Amino acid sequence: MGWFGSRPPQAAPRPTAPPPSQIPILPVDLSKRYDVYCSEAGHDRLYEDVRFVCIRTFDRITEFSSGLVGGYLEVELPDGTQFLIPGYGVRIICEHGKHPVCKIMRHRRSP
Repeated sequence: MGWFGSRPPQAAPRPTAPPPSQIPILPVDLSKRYDVYCSEAGHDRLYEDVRFVCIRTFDRITEFSSGLVGGYLEVELPDGTQFLIPGYGVRIICEHGKHPVCKIMRHRRSP
């Protein structure tokens, strides 16, 4: 309260800004099976109907390093065969049986 029982002036309420729109970051659903498209020197590969098992790495896992950079994805085929693919070669991951639709804009020439 101010002098002589007067009240201090009230500040006008500030308009609240709408929250900024953000792209959500979600984990990969490990219960699903996926088709994994990979590129290697001279050829492309498609691993169909695989399940992600884990990330394998030779690096020490810290709060700043997940092991994926320079690491490998361990995947499992429907017959139970498990193997490692380098994370840097993965180009597309989509749910098994779904075929991504895209338009090729141009072809690059090989050097």
